[in-house]
Amino acid sequence: MGLARTKFDPPPWVREAGMLPIVLKLKLATAAAVGLAGATSPVPVPAEALAMVVAERATSPVEVKLYDDNLRVSATVGIRRDGTMDDATAAQVKHLFRCRQTQREHAIARRTLAMLADLAEQYESRTIEFVSAYRVQQDESPTSPHRDARAIDFRIRGVPLREIRDYLWRTYAEVGIGWYPSEQFIHMDSRPGLHGAAWTFLAGANHYHPYWAELARKPVTESTPPRGHRSGV
Repeated sequence: MGLARTKFDPPPWVREAGMLPIVLKLKLATAAAVGLAGATSPVPVPAEALAMVVAERATSPVEVKLYDDNLRVSATVGIRRDGTMDDATAAQVKHLFRCRQTQREHAIARRTLAMLADLAEQYESRTIEFVSAYRVQQDESPTSPHRDARAIDFRIRGVPLREIRDYLWRTYAEVGIGWYPSEQFIHMDSRPGLHGAAWTFLAGANHYHPYWAELARKPVTESTPPRGHRSGV
C-alpha cells in the first residue's frame, strides 16, 4: 500500500535538493531554517515544511575546510556529524588522506571523521591543516593507529594547539590525543574498546599522563594548576 500524500507540496529547492552538491545542500537547509523560524508573516508556517527543513539540517553534513600541509592542496568537503559521507565525498576524502609515501588509500575510521566534523563545527570557517593521516610505509609501527587509518595529525589555523588538545581530551573517551609543541600539530585517533591515552611529544619521546590531560578533565573550579608547576608536559 502506498503512503498517503501530505497536503504540503515542497518548494522546488527541496524537491531538487538531492541533485545538489552536499556542501551546497547544507547552506540551503541552514538558510531555509533561519528564514522559516524568523518569519514575521501572520500566516503560520506549515508543520510539514518546518519538519522537512529541520530534518534536512540534522542530516546535512558539516562543511570541513582542509589544507594538505605537504602538497599545498586545499579542499572543502561535507562530513556528517556521525562521520558518514556520500560516496563521492568518501572517495575524495580517502584520496586526500592517502599515504604520502606509498600512495595507497584507505577509508579513515568513521569515528575519527566524526571528531573531525565536530572540530570543523566548533571552529566554524577555520581551516584544518593536516600533516598526515593514513600511513603504511615500511618504517611505520605495526601498532600505529595511522596504519589502521584511525589517526590524523593536524592543526587549525588561528587556534592554539592547547585549546584543541584540551577540547578533544575533555570531550571524548577511547581516543588518543598527542600534543607535539615543537612540530606544531595535534595527533588524534579513535581507539574503540580501549583506554584513552594522552601524551606530550618532547625530545623525541612520548611523555604519557601529562599534567594538561588531568587538568582538562577537572571541573572548571579546579582548573587552576598548582603554582610553580610546569604546564603541558
